[in-house]
Amino acid sequence: MKRAFLILTVAALSCTALMAQNDPIVIEVDGQKIRQSEFMQEFNNNVGNQLAAKKGVTETEKRVALEEYAELYALFRAKERDAIARGFDTTARLKKELNQYRKELAAPYLTDSTVMDRLLAEAYERNHTSLRAAHLLIPVEKDASPADTLRAYNYIMALRKRIVEDGEDFHAVTSEILHRFNPQAPSRPNEGDLGYFSVFNMVYPFENAAYALKVGEVSMPVRTQYGYHLIKLLDRVEGLYGEVTMAHIWLHSKDSSDRALDINKIYQQLKNGVSFERLARQSDDRTTADEGGVLANATLSQLPPEYIHAIANMNEGEFSEPFFTQYGWHIVKLIKRDTLPPLESLKGYYKQKMTRDQRGTASRTTFAADCRKKYGIVDCTVTPVAQPKAVKAKKGKKKTAEPVKMMASLDYLIAHVSDSVITGQWRFKDSVFKDTTALVITPAKRYTALDVAKYIKRKQERTNVVTIDYYVRNKYAEFLDSVSIDYADSQLENENAEFAELVNEYRRGLMIFNYNDRMIWSAAVIDTAGFFKYYDRESRTKSLNNPDDSIYFFHPRARVTTLTVNNSDALAPEKAQQLVEKARLKSKGSSDMKEMLLKKINRKKYPADDLVEVSVDLVEQTRQKLLQADQWKEGTYIQPQPRGYRIVAVEEILPRSLKDIRSAKGYYLNGYQNELEKRLNEQLKEKYNVKIHRDVLRTINY
Repeated sequence: MKRAFLILTVAALSCTALMAQNDPIVIEVDGQKIRQSEFMQEFNNNVGNQLAAKKGVTETEKRVALEEYAELYALFRAKERDAIARGFDTTARLKKELNQYRKELAAPYLTDSTVMDRLLAEAYERNHTSLRAAHLLIPVEKDASPADTLRAYNYIMALRKRIVEDGEDFHAVTSEILHRFNPQAPSRPNEGDLGYFSVFNMVYPFENAAYALKVGEVSMPVRTQYGYHLIKLLDRVEGLYGEVTMAHIWLHSKDSSDRALDINKIYQQLKNGVSFERLARQSDDRTTADEGGVLANATLSQLPPEYIHAIANMNEGEFSEPFFTQYGWHIVKLIKRDTLPPLESLKGYYKQKMTRDQRGTASRTTFAADCRKKYGIVDCTVTPVAQPKAVKAKKGKKKTAEPVKMMASLDYLIAHVSDSVITGQWRFKDSVFKDTTALVITPAKRYTALDVAKYIKRKQERTNVVTIDYYVRNKYAEFLDSVSIDYADSQLENENAEFAELVNEYRRGLMIFNYNDRMIWSAAVIDTAGFFKYYDRESRTKSLNNPDDSIYFFHPRARVTTLTVNNSDALAPEKAQQLVEKARLKSKGSSDMKEMLLKKINRKKYPADDLVEVSVDLVEQTRQKLLQADQWKEGTYIQPQPRGYRIVAVEEILPRSLKDIRSAKGYYLNGYQNELEKRLNEQLKEKYNVKIHRDVLRTINY
């Protein structure tokens, strides 16, 4: 027996020695040993893999990166220990932020993958195509009575007949109906035109109907939460996605025969090699003419249809032939266009959109049903289960409760829900619901009528629903899905290691962020006495001769008085300049300068109160647009303006000087925070006995 024990002990020691040899300790923090495998996993995830992907990285650079990360990681683990010791892992702030992040992270795990994959593929396919449609809407409340719903449906079907069978104009009928509901609405051409849109721009039922149409076709009535729609597809454009940067030349004209020669002359010059930017100066779009005609980062909804068709099949750098619109003649040049990324890189964005979209409902409902099968969650309103039921006791014996299999009913709940729920104002006391019969059973909890009532109370809103029975049964279906998904959510960390690790990483990062905020960043802001001492000490070390200190000094500054005269006819610029220069030389104030100008103006002829405006500024040479380069000296200067001119009096030029604590607070505060962090790091190293085994680090190759 002793011999067997000795053999096992030697074997265990051998395994321990082998582990120590193959996976040595790199860092120790408060007695906690971090081995090479754990350290390198962290290092590669954060630094090593990025370095490996770069070209030309030297072994010295890799070694420095490893050493620096070891320092940072050791301090991170020490901060983590200290943060837990100080209770940062249990703060209300951390719990709130972590719950919000976890909710977002969990969303993709709580949907049916088959349904989701189909919806993702559908969205991606539609993203290749942009539609332009018009719609006619008959408003209907989402919970309208069957009679009101039928009435609206018959009405919109009659309108469709007028358009499809009788040949009436879609936009004219839409305008008629709009003004019937809202007589004050302005009249517009092409009433109901929604412009161009793509996937996720419209509610899902509307989007589905629109993508199923051919150009010129009018849909059957489409029901959304807003009511019934008729949709007419006006245009379909393939291959455009996201934003485009383009340039244009526009010659205003109401008649295609007018200015046709001018636009063709410009087009011929383009073909002969004259730059688009130069010819764009002739454009009637004065906002872009001096900028080469550029329209940057435009979406399809911002562009006229003719522009969209012009660039649809154009390559970057190409320009169109002249084309005419209701605004005149145009030539466009495509500078840059977005291209649709692969589906894989869009999945995260699509899923986020789907959580706020009706298409997410289908995936959620299917997933909830699967959860009930997977976890044995019972809907007691359709499945008989054992429910406690009191029975009569025999003479001389106590009453007992025998489990009886029975199916639960919603009748008790329905009977206790008040009509006030229809207006979203239902209130009740918990004691009202005495029936403890289970309606839903999960592995974690039995839910009764009281639980469903609380759910309805939270979710209630004004509605036009006809009966309480109908309302409660719909809310119960929502409740059943909700508790099913909530239970699946509670199991995510147990069933999915990747999810658990992501949540844990975020929890640790959030905890350290809050720790740094309290111990360093906010501490520096609160400690005004320490900050002033730091400023007093550090400001004495700054030198104009040190380029690194330039942020702590003002560049040359000018003290400037600006007088703006909003009408050149009221007072000649040269006369105003003479008056202001005279006042400047006599050290007159800005108010005196303004009065001098006003005295020389005929106030009966020019009575406007804002005829002369004055301001006094202290401007820094590298951060101002008031003075031109040759005006950076004492004197008085004229600057023409669109409605007049301004006289700029440079009173004084101030040389470079050290910024005061208010002007440079951000820079000094950053330095003080760094100083506090260094102090804290040294305290943590000593408090938690931080050790980095550099002999082991030197043996690591990656």
